[in-house]
Amino acid sequence: MADSYAEVIVHDEKDTKGTQLKICLIILTIAMLCFGAMYSALFLTLGIIMIPVTVVMIKNRYHEYEYLLVSEELDIAVVRNRKKRKKIKTYSMQELQCMAPVNSHRLDGFHGNPQLKVFDFSSGNPDHEIYSMIFSSNGSLQEVKVEPTAAMLNEVKMRHASIVFTE
Repeated sequence: MADSYAEVIVHDEKDTKGTQLKICLIILTIAMLCFGAMYSALFLTLGIIMIPVTVVMIKNRYHEYEYLLVSEELDIAVVRNRKKRKKIKTYSMQELQCMAPVNSHRLDGFHGNPQLKVFDFSSGNPDHEIYSMIFSSNGSLQEVKVEPTAAMLNEVKMRHASIVFTE
């Protein structure tokens, strides 16, 4: 059988805590600078120190997920700030039990298992088509939420037609 290949890059949009952190850091930095300018040199110094800390924290909040499907392996990596790539997990497609949209009734049997571990590598945007892939490895079940493109979905469906559902 010929090798299959699909690559998907998905921007993470579910970072609400990161947005709140940015706002808090900016407000804290401005408050320290204003209070320090009026009353205390200590707060002014802390405000000046907070400027690069705030800039670094804001800059490092951007990340995206990369899925790479080559033959019978799915590699998932995170790309931070469009520069640093770190491999998170590798899954063997031989261990795939089911692949369906996250709201599909086909996943109900798996969601009843208390030992199911859930990993969300999707954008978190409810308008996008998010799929759950259930893997069974070493006696444990793992649910991996991904956003496959049509090409990636077709590659998986071509090799595992009986366990891939698109309804």
